[in-house]
Amino acid sequence: MTSLHAESPKVAGFERFFREEAPSAEGGAVLFSELGCANCHGSSAVVAPRRGPKLQDFSKRVNRTWAADFLQRSPGHGLKDGELDDVLAWISTVQGGYKPKRAAYVNAERGSAVYHEAGCVACHEPTPDFLPPGGHGGDVPKDWSGFVELPDFSEKTGLVELAHFLLSPTKYRTDGRMPHIELESPEDAIDLAAHLLDYQDSDPRRAPTVKPWPKAENAAIQRGKSLVEEKNCAACHDLPGLKAAPLKPLSAGVSGRCASLEFDLDQAQESSLAAFLAQPDPTDPTGKITLAALNCYACHDRDGVGGPGVATNPFFAGDEALGDSGRLPPPLTGIGRKLKRDWLETVFAGKKDEGRVRTYVKTQMPRYPGQAEMLAAFLEEIDLKDPGPKPAEVTDLEAGRKLLGTHGGVNCITCHQWDGRKSPGIQAMNIASLDQRLRPSWFREYLLNPASYRPGTLMPPLWPGGQSTVPDVLGGDTEKQIGAIWAFIKNGEGLPHGFPDLSSGEFELKPVDRAIIQRTFLEGVGTKAILVGFPEKIHLAWNADTCRPALLWRGRFFDAYNTWFTRAAPFESPLEEKVYPFPKVAGDAGKKPQFSGYELDAAGNPTFRWKLAGQEFSDRYEAKDGKLIRTWIGGGDSVPDLAAPEGVEAEMVKGEGKGVTVVYSWKK
Repeated sequence: MTSLHAESPKVAGFERFFREEAPSAEGGAVLFSELGCANCHGSSAVVAPRRGPKLQDFSKRVNRTWAADFLQRSPGHGLKDGELDDVLAWISTVQGGYKPKRAAYVNAERGSAVYHEAGCVACHEPTPDFLPPGGHGGDVPKDWSGFVELPDFSEKTGLVELAHFLLSPTKYRTDGRMPHIELESPEDAIDLAAHLLDYQDSDPRRAPTVKPWPKAENAAIQRGKSLVEEKNCAACHDLPGLKAAPLKPLSAGVSGRCASLEFDLDQAQESSLAAFLAQPDPTDPTGKITLAALNCYACHDRDGVGGPGVATNPFFAGDEALGDSGRLPPPLTGIGRKLKRDWLETVFAGKKDEGRVRTYVKTQMPRYPGQAEMLAAFLEEIDLKDPGPKPAEVTDLEAGRKLLGTHGGVNCITCHQWDGRKSPGIQAMNIASLDQRLRPSWFREYLLNPASYRPGTLMPPLWPGGQSTVPDVLGGDTEKQIGAIWAFIKNGEGLPHGFPDLSSGEFELKPVDRAIIQRTFLEGVGTKAILVGFPEKIHLAWNADTCRPALLWRGRFFDAYNTWFTRAAPFESPLEEKVYPFPKVAGDAGKKPQFSGYELDAAGNPTFRWKLAGQEFSDRYEAKDGKLIRTWIGGGDSVPDLAAPEGVEAEMVKGEGKGVTVVYSWKK
């Protein structure tokens, strides 16, 4: 008698794509792999084998009570209490140099943002109190079954231990089912762990930790090792000094129920497994089985299957100006025909930033270092049946330069970045290195009909109906024009026509006879930076958010090209590498200054004005004789923090009334 569905094991790929269908060999293949059947019996159709986690440092990372309960609940181990203790005694001896990183501060709310924005909720259920960027979501539809369930982390592990795992999950989970998402810092990991543990304190020293396991006796360790060998644990786990027993192939006609393990399979699962076992030679000709097993469909569509579901779609965020292409991962239809094999390996291996071209998509492509080569080879094998014709061989690189540009071309750089240069419009992906990623035949086909490869794309048909819209380049020959573009991408030097020559200093702001004021986004200051450049070649960045000076520097002032012309302006920097940041100070609790604007005198010297707690303040700057003179006037009994940046001297002179004048000069 089979169990109820609620008690059966849950495999996300099966639940989402096969449960509601008639029993199929494909659904059974997913179960045969993901339930570990293939580890004892072979014949898996999934190219990336399912493995159990490595047990190195398990006793330092996981609570013993949770481990004991897990082993008791696991199907078919049949361990008695004394045997269970012996197995745990042996596991406690498997060590691997565990060195967790400590933290001084933890923020579960920030960890919730990491959880919901980095890609975790593609596979795991979002929390109801977090609203995605669109302001809707949270309530998961009752019929959504695509999530991978999370354990009770408060029972399983501690804060520091969980953060250690999240920083490098593939160290212990080598099979890619818990892939590596590149967190920006150890702080991200500790905050994410706090969210998963619902630890709301800011002090990690008070957080739960893994309780020490009792010291094991040698006799118990040896008995445990014998039991681990007897139970063939090495079939699923990589265990030091132990080998798996030989595979025991199953014959056709075997039922979907396992005779040795009690999985509590329901009828749909048993029938699907039976359908799979009836196949003489299991294969995965379309990739659907492997992608379902690895849960790639949680993010990606392939051949109309998968992609973000109704419960997760709102959490995929990115550049709204690019539409869905700016927030959703790309489709995998024909991906082995689209991308070169070595580039696929780079993407799967997650080599630092090399494979990340859609930097505007917040959801990250996880790393699969242990599966990179096999997945790249597999996708190439099933997709690259007929590569198709390549672009025409064209040697006229100048024609390609013109076509890519905005001076009589097809205007590619209007939307696309080029080798570090921002486009004047939306910031679509960098196309200067497409030849490193794309197969030339796919590139040609895509340019002829972009919408057929990505429905809804903002990419227009540049050769509608195969006809050129630029008749004066290469005689209007479509094939030659596409070939010229490919040739310039591959071998051309310099920029397409239409980018300004930044080396000419055309957009460099140079104060000559009066101060220059420029608002911008500035690295290290924020989105409300006001730059002041003086003819004395002394310059200031003032923060209109905190109503305080932020940076000083000397020499060249600022290049305004991106601020003036880039639609999604990036954070900029002064034209000098050496800058002098003002010390940060804590603001008054619960009080935020309200910037009122600024005034300029006849020489362009600014006076910034703001209000705080009902009082009015002003801050005036001018440069004279190689020094910066600051005059601060405050209301009430306020006294300003006039600390100078490191490397700069400050001489304070009492001004009139409630004013204070400070003269900043550089230390010799």
